[in-house]
Amino acid sequence: MNSIVLRGGRVIDPASALDGDYDVLVRDGRIAAVERAGALKSIQDAEMVDASGWWIVPGLIDPHVHLRDPGFPEKETISTGLRAAAAGGFTTVAAMANTSPVNDSPATTRYMLDRAGDAHSARLAPVSAVTKGLRGIELVDFAAMLEAGARLFSDDGVPIDDAMILSRALDETKRLGYAVSLHEEDRALSCEGALNAGAVSKRLGVSGYTDSAESQRVRRDLALAIGSGAAVHIAHVSTAESLALIRAARRHGAQVTCEVTPHHFTLDESAALTWGPNAKMNPPLRNRDDVEALHAAIADGTIDMIATDHAPHDPRSKRMEQLGVFFGPGHPAQHLDHDNAEEFAHAANGVVGLETALGLGLQLVHRSLIQPARLVEMMSLNPAALLRLEAGTLAEEGIADITVIDPNLEWTVAPEKFLSRSRNTPFAGMRLKGRAVMTIVGGEIVYDGRKA
Repeated sequence: MNSIVLRGGRVIDPASALDGDYDVLVRDGRIAAVERAGALKSIQDAEMVDASGWWIVPGLIDPHVHLRDPGFPEKETISTGLRAAAAGGFTTVAAMANTSPVNDSPATTRYMLDRAGDAHSARLAPVSAVTKGLRGIELVDFAAMLEAGARLFSDDGVPIDDAMILSRALDETKRLGYAVSLHEEDRALSCEGALNAGAVSKRLGVSGYTDSAESQRVRRDLALAIGSGAAVHIAHVSTAESLALIRAARRHGAQVTCEVTPHHFTLDESAALTWGPNAKMNPPLRNRDDVEALHAAIADGTIDMIATDHAPHDPRSKRMEQLGVFFGPGHPAQHLDHDNAEEFAHAANGVVGLETALGLGLQLVHRSLIQPARLVEMMSLNPAALLRLEAGTLAEEGIADITVIDPNLEWTVAPEKFLSRSRNTPFAGMRLKGRAVMTIVGGEIVYDGRKA
């Protein structure tokens, strides 16, 4: 295996308390040395990379993606998803279980890992379902799923309505030392709402989804977490009330972490007026006050990590053929008639995010909301801890999963250039500053933006 020397970049590694200009030597898939810039001279047979002006950080980890494989190759495959991940700077992604078949058996987990190995790109960390078929009735065999390679448990996309089932799951995962990630939705309150209940949903004439549908389920599940002592993770937090509940639960001893998506901290509900179904997700984009609450929670440490919730969909699933004519930059949509409002309600939820997340996260740094080390903590160190991975650091002897970032590279989001198979994004045409220029997995360069 060839060696790589990254010379003179700004190494940002919160786990090792490093933030300064260093040379990094990668040899045989491991971090062989991290020395002050200029200390490493020419290394025989090593590829020399001038990283001056760039950041060298532990490989980014996304704790929440949907790769649609097995089952939905028209949306994404493990191969296309992992290549998109590498292009976005991610060295590992956690793939949710809502595939077809559902990842509720060791055979499906092994299939996913085999396909990931064939891709020779980013790593895949399988997420096991909590309940068989995501039906919320019968628990999976947790120990067998871990043995097959699962790193987290979640019925994401479907809330676990039965409190007793969730309590039993928490007891089991606590015993095994792993976490449960929760999609927090009280379906009696969300009522299949298409957008946040508010001015935008009223203007478009589509059904509304209230804040309380999320926060009331967060309240219930955090009470269960406190009672059990189990580790729980709140997926895609979107409301100020949910954040207040998480803070309170921590004061009462809950082992709770949480994530935020780039679309929730960047956009508010008004984005649906321009992007229509491509700005429709669950939970929905919220109002400006909620977005500001998310910013405050990122800044004060309440939010532990950034997750893309990468959710690729084909145009048919998004109902773009019928609805695309009503939306677009420069002409915000008006009230939809009944039939089109129904089409909107039935459009698939979610947006792609692997290739835009880093650029959107860097906006938080460029606006001085957070420091670079905090971004690395949220996008590498903390997700590694959630997934129980030996990653998230550039410590010597560790596995050489590395992301090299040009924080000042300006670029325009162009969905037609995505490596993902899908294009459903509300960020098309947005100018961003900063992106990955190299992604190294196990000592091998799996994405090289210098050649893009």
